[in-house]
Amino acid sequence: MTAQQTDALVRTLNRILADSWQEVWTQQQHELAEMFEKFGDRAYGAWIQKFMAPVFERIAEEGYQIKAGFNRRDSLENWGPPEERERCAWYVMKNAEGHPLCTLVLQVYHSHAAFHIPRPPRLIALDVTDRPDIIRALSRASVRVRWDLPQERLPDAPRPGRPAQRWEYATDISIGDCTTPDEEGQLSSWLLDESLAHWGRYGWELIHVSTAGDKMIAFFKRPTHS
Repeated sequence: MTAQQTDALVRTLNRILADSWQEVWTQQQHELAEMFEKFGDRAYGAWIQKFMAPVFERIAEEGYQIKAGFNRRDSLENWGPPEERERCAWYVMKNAEGHPLCTLVLQVYHSHAAFHIPRPPRLIALDVTDRPDIIRALSRASVRVRWDLPQERLPDAPRPGRPAQRWEYATDISIGDCTTPDEEGQLSSWLLDESLAHWGRYGWELIHVSTAGDKMIAFFKRPTHS
């Protein structure tokens, strides 16, 4: 299975997924919400099993093998705040002879605070098929945070009471350039002043500085405005 074939299949499966998850959500939201009140995250697992069924059917029609359903053990949920947790569930896809070809990863964004979906689920593909390699791949943000894919957001869940303060964040990975000595071995605070002033001019507050390898990363935040 070539990379082009994998990409084409994933695009087709994502089109099926886009219709399926919304249909199940619309038709069974009340039932699933009641399940969430009683059993918590198990409601999302039931939702996944229902909306993934047409995806698995299409995979079988294409002549591939895959284990259907939702196995919590074959998933990770390590990212995001309680209102927007990201769970990645994986499915190893095999050819007709049972030889592993690739791994489909389902990204599901969900809330622990209420029965709510902040972002639509989507599928991506990995070229690894062994469990340790899958976990290692998903631990890299660049695998999961895909700037080449649409970043669609759904309406926020209703918030009772007063609106909570919201913040937006940004980083500067070049701040360390200002701490490099010049040809005479001298450091100049003016360089840092100049760099930070650009951020402050637009309301950003420096909240932390950290190192990653030979880079210095500055973290900024500012309140958002409705």
